[in-house]
Amino acid sequence: MSSSPSLLARVFGSATRILGSIAILIVLAPRAHAETRVVLRLGLEPLSLTPTTDTPMVGAYVDDAITAYNAAARAHNSAHDYAPGSPMATAAIDRSAFAVHTTMLTFAPGIEAGGDHVYARLEGRVGLADQLHAIGVGVYPLNLAAPMRRGTVVPYLAAGGTMAWLDRSGDSGRLGGLFTIRVAAGVRVSHRVAIEVGYSAYAFGGVLDQAKLDTMTTYDPRGAAPPPAPDSALAGGEQHGMIDLAVGVGM
Repeated sequence: MSSSPSLLARVFGSATRILGSIAILIVLAPRAHAETRVVLRLGLEPLSLTPTTDTPMVGAYVDDAITAYNAAARAHNSAHDYAPGSPMATAAIDRSAFAVHTTMLTFAPGIEAGGDHVYARLEGRVGLADQLHAIGVGVYPLNLAAPMRRGTVVPYLAAGGTMAWLDRSGDSGRLGGLFTIRVAAGVRVSHRVAIEVGYSAYAFGGVLDQAKLDTMTTYDPRGAAPPPAPDSALAGGEQHGMIDLAVGVGM
């Protein structure tokens, strides 16, 4: 199996340069009647990442991991005389064994800068889920607003994306990331409260432990322990059409 750090570094490097350029434009671009707001958003994101061989970052490892794990499982069952399908036997896997299904709680402090009708948004992001955590940024260069009732009610649309470093609690040696292309619709009320529904047209990411993937290939079936759990070595995939919800408080 090929090494993952260089691939992940290229993905993060390209995304960082793109988002960094957008962030600089947000900060430096001149605006008439510019206004700056600080907003803290709390959200829920239902992740359902399913891997394919074409999934960026993790897809290249999926088929090799399945082959290695199933070979190790057969060797373990044979070494201990476990019949296929018996309670003690280690079952074969498919791609679904590497999928991620969880709900991530997100904290996103951000800055919105621009005019009454068009502005930009830059935010930090921290995500927490069952055994997973993410730290990253969100950049929304295009935001359109339509103030109503003297600005006390403001419907808005946002377009941009997020990128984050993704890791699993309690593990070391893992490399991971999570990326989304996202649009959102929301409403600000009384300059203080914002309610937002987001739609991620495409999301991809996961976590990878190269050492555990290599362990599957070199697994010794003579011991009592079965092969390591497949999702401890590789977990992730891609998702289309994720809908999330966020509530924000202006400061």
